[in-house]
Amino acid sequence: MREIPAESKTIESVAQAIDALTRGKLLDALAPEASARRGDARFGLWFRGHERASYRLVPSLLRPTPERAPMDEVSLTRHFRALNPDAVPTGTPDFAALVTMQHYLAPTRLLDWTENLLVALFFAVRDLRLDDGDEDAALWILNARRLNYYSSASRRSAELLYANDADVVARATLCRVRNRDEWHDSVARSLHAPQIDGESYRHTRLLGAIGDTPMPVSQIASEARAVDLRAVPVASTRGAKPLNLFDDGNWAAPERLALRLSMPVAVFPPRANPRIRNQSGTFTLHGGRYVADTAAWEGKSTSPSAIGAPIDLLDIDAALRRTRILKWLRIPAAKRAGIRRELALIGITEAALFPELDYQSRQLAERWTPPRDDERDA
Repeated sequence: MREIPAESKTIESVAQAIDALTRGKLLDALAPEASARRGDARFGLWFRGHERASYRLVPSLLRPTPERAPMDEVSLTRHFRALNPDAVPTGTPDFAALVTMQHYLAPTRLLDWTENLLVALFFAVRDLRLDDGDEDAALWILNARRLNYYSSASRRSAELLYANDADVVARATLCRVRNRDEWHDSVARSLHAPQIDGESYRHTRLLGAIGDTPMPVSQIASEARAVDLRAVPVASTRGAKPLNLFDDGNWAAPERLALRLSMPVAVFPPRANPRIRNQSGTFTLHGGRYVADTAAWEGKSTSPSAIGAPIDLLDIDAALRRTRILKWLRIPAAKRAGIRRELALIGITEAALFPELDYQSRQLAERWTPPRDDERDA
């Protein structure tokens, strides 16, 4: 597993967080390229708050450890849909189903981000129980459009993706398929649905990468590990050979597309859900899958049926030389409570971000509970 890089800056207040993004050179490495500046040049800069700086940028579903085997995603998804047909009616597209599951705290291959710096900062300092701890928090910044330039398997463009885009359909479909044949057939049916824009050439190329391209056994794993994307083994007619996946040469080769499908893409979701609207919510949708046991592929070089292991955001960032997709800021543990109070003064509270009545009630209880003596002096 790749080490988390050093932080770019330490912030101790809301003002310092805003200054970090509006002054100085912190964002110079994350600014969109001139060719991507259609409209707002900052569109596509996303934020995520971590209560602990040691937390990784990995969705809950894709966190196997030596002590815990990978989750059975297909059974989990089918069971959730069977238990909650009102929330996920028959015919609901896979990405919409994943968003609903994420909303109700089921493990998925989605990772939450926000367009709002202050919302991310709130989630970094939200938990009062950590105020007296010794672990710092973190605020992550992602250039989502640049991520898609490197990870899209259907087009090479620094643009955000939306729910009906082929890259989103292909990765979301993984929630209900167990092998490459099922994956190919399910994606093919979804891409021919009326709501998908007709891009037959790109769709054919994508389907070929899913169904006709053997996966190198070196990319099949039961637990997270670092991947060098500048020397990744790629299947070919002459066997597996190391390849720089970000080399511009032959970008659309099937073996390259197949590996990029194991990467995350940045998706701007439909904001029909009030919580997503209030939080300016966005997602990275992660590809790939871990297997419970790799013994079945021992002695083989490629597999026609296996789905490769996830390639995470840190692997992509580490492989880039002149550009970055990620930065993060450290928030000292001792500054959590003070930042939370500052956010409350400008209206960034649980009640503002969570419209449900139980959160509104919790906020009222906190507001009308007299502070302790030590809180009065803070």
